Amino acid sequence: MRAVLVEPNPLIADALGRQLGMGKIRYDRQDWSGLEELLQEQGAEGLGYDAIVLGSVDDPARCVAALRAHQVGAAILCLLDRRCVATTVELLHAGADDVLVKPVVSAEVRARIEVARRRSRGLLSNAVRVGRLTVFLDGRDPDVDGERLRLSQREHAILGVLAAHHRRVVSKEHIYDEVYGLSGADPLDKVIDVYICKLRKKIAEATGGARYIETVYGRGYKFEAPPEHEEAVPANVSTAARRFPAIPFAAAGLHPGCLVAAE
Repeated sequence: MRAVLVEPNPLIADALGRQLGMGKIRYDRQDWSGLEELLQEQGAEGLGYDAIVLGSVDDPARCVAALRAHQVGAAILCLLDRRCVATTVELLHAGADDVLVKPVVSAEVRARIEVARRRSRGLLSNAVRVGRLTVFLDGRDPDVDGERLRLSQREHAILGVLAAHHRRVVSKEHIYDEVYGLSGADPLDKVIDVYICKLRKKIAEATGGARYIETVYGRGYKFEAPPEHEEAVPANVSTAARRFPAIPFAAAGLHPGCLVAAE
């Protein structure tokens, strides 16, 4: 995970940087003018950051609004020197994903950034269901049809990255950044390939030979259920109906007259 830290006070910036490092968040330090310059030169997509951490900047709400006006999709986490409801509301309305009061703790910072990123990808929970697999993004091992699939720490981390980008191609570079972070490891190009092979073998053994991880040559990997493991859904049944099937009133212990519609 990569972040940019905007904090003009060097002592506070060093303390915040240590917390980001402890959370395995690789970060660059910039002042606001420097970040604006990068944005003008490279555009929102060119920044390449997963999160922007705003510290004691002048008019933080204006800064947040400016970032969103430039279509920056990274999670924006604002840090306040003291609790202020009015400022918090203003920042959230401007487009911030979250607001914390200093001092901050590494685990909380990372967790809040991950929640914001998960929502931006359309993931509403810590569990991603793909075919017969359920991948948990909160540290638990995945399961296959309810049975636990035991993975090593690296295998679990890589599968989590792939699951968070379900059906999208994930580059090796992105996996390196997400999995290795600030651990000090400098993996060779084939290390990720080795872990992918291990994951494929374990998933195949648990699913009767199914292949869930596809290599997209020259681009990376894609995590997707094979056709035979996709849930069959009639064409005339909506996604909402599939997720929330109708329950007969009698079975639910309700009488139709008890329901009141509200606009």
